[in-house]
Amino acid sequence: MKHPQKVVNLERYPIQDLGTPAARRLIKACRSDLDETAICTLNGFIRPDVIDEMAREAQALAEDGYKNCNLRTPYGWMRNKDFPQDHPRSALFTNSNNVVLTHQFPGNTLIERLYQWDPLTDFVREALGIKTLYRSACPHLSLMLSAMGEGDGLGWHFDTNDGVVSLLLQAPDDGGLFECAPYIRSEADENYDTVKRLFADEPGIAVRPDITPGAFVLFKGRRSCHRVTSVGRTSKPRMIALLSYDEQPGMVFPQTTVKDLMDPSPEPYHGQPG
Repeated sequence: MKHPQKVVNLERYPIQDLGTPAARRLIKACRSDLDETAICTLNGFIRPDVIDEMAREAQALAEDGYKNCNLRTPYGWMRNKDFPQDHPRSALFTNSNNVVLTHQFPGNTLIERLYQWDPLTDFVREALGIKTLYRSACPHLSLMLSAMGEGDGLGWHFDTNDGVVSLLLQAPDDGGLFECAPYIRSEADENYDTVKRLFADEPGIAVRPDITPGAFVLFKGRRSCHRVTSVGRTSKPRMIALLSYDEQPGMVFPQTTVKDLMDPSPEPYHGQPG
């Protein structure tokens, strides 16, 4: 079985020794990208001869994934029921995909071994510019796969935390594109007027980063609204792995979050109760 050192393109991304000048330049570039555009995209992070194998493993697992299709608010951490119908906080978008949760992994896949590799965790910590970082201890959501077939996609939304880490394993033949509006809101200003224009698909607000299979991506999603466009006609699903970390050891996700993925409610989700 391949060791992570044979999975990552270490010649291009020398993350195995973060003290080298090349690694420090890489970390500086990642931090700069995150500060300026909210996203750091490392295309070609996974070796070309490995990414297809990882995608095959993921697609086989996705056949037994949990199917999700529901209406969700972009502001899931807030109370959103008392706003006018045309307000961004009243917006609902369809989310549709198949998810594979941590407990469904067999324990020996390439993506699992990569996630458990300490040099990767150290690199993510340095790239995000934080002092401590640990892999999530959640038995369900520490490592996830999302698979999107024809008609699937994720509507506009903000993340409840910053520093989302993902690995694109496979792109569909049509659609399934990641779009974002970097730092469209701040903790002091929700900037609802611009968000409303974004939801109306007004041009010039969102950007579409170039993300190719094998790309390792760091994203600041709490203040940057984003979506995955609907997948069109395709012979293969969009496959992406989501890797969860936290600044404190032992982090697990709330059971309500796990339940939403394993047994999603058909009712629209408007956010937390007030």
